[in-house]
Amino acid sequence: MDLKALLWAALALQLAWAQPLPPAAQALYDKSRVRTRHQLLQAPAIEATSDGQSFVAIWEARPNPKKWIVSLHGSRGLATEEMAVWQPHLKDRQVGLLCLQWRLGEGDGTRDYMTPEVIYREVDLALQRHGVAAGQVLLHGFSRGSTQTFALAALDVFSRRRYFDLVVASSGGVSEGYPPTRDLLLGKFGPRPLQGTRWVTAAGAQDENPERDGIPAMRRTAEWLRDQGAVVVDTIEVAEEGHGALQRSSKAMNRLLKLFLP
Repeated sequence: MDLKALLWAALALQLAWAQPLPPAAQALYDKSRVRTRHQLLQAPAIEATSDGQSFVAIWEARPNPKKWIVSLHGSRGLATEEMAVWQPHLKDRQVGLLCLQWRLGEGDGTRDYMTPEVIYREVDLALQRHGVAAGQVLLHGFSRGSTQTFALAALDVFSRRRYFDLVVASSGGVSEGYPPTRDLLLGKFGPRPLQGTRWVTAAGAQDENPERDGIPAMRRTAEWLRDQGAVVVDTIEVAEEGHGALQRSSKAMNRLLKLFLP
């Protein structure tokens, strides 16, 4: 990249950080700006959520993508950190990336995060704003974000939006006692809402919590998904990596993206 291009990129990044947001969303975004402004390859567009309590980061690797990835960060995470992790893997591909800041509070309790219903509402509104069609989205959740994917996939079917062509549960196993998953099993989102949905599970052999987030957990999750009538397209296991193995391994990411992108 020449000097002129670098200057334009720096200006774009400054302008993106400067977009006005409602106070609550601005407060969250200010934290993101401090922690991640030097990690991003390119500046995302920033859009406030419908309630003004948070924000969505939007980035198009190339203009006018047809395919999109929606990614949820883990515990105590940031949407812009999630975007920074994805960008090197998506550079120059015909794809858009949407990362929602779904952690709202300072703590790490349930009340500090959006519910699946609110997450889905905001994702739906953002996808509508960008003209994304049904069946053109990969939904990815990392760690705590992974635990939301089961209810989100069910909501996608229940709402009849059917955005998600593929759902990726990464380093965060299913727990039937977790309230959103319990709601799914109790029929809140209709009978067997995961029937026919397509999934990839991913984990690392070096994860410090193997029974919760590692390979044993994600193998158990894959079996649970099959029991729900879902189709597990692939199970990605990275021997040399730990928590977040999928996004730490270029080989694993390329394997995943081949399942989704032409």
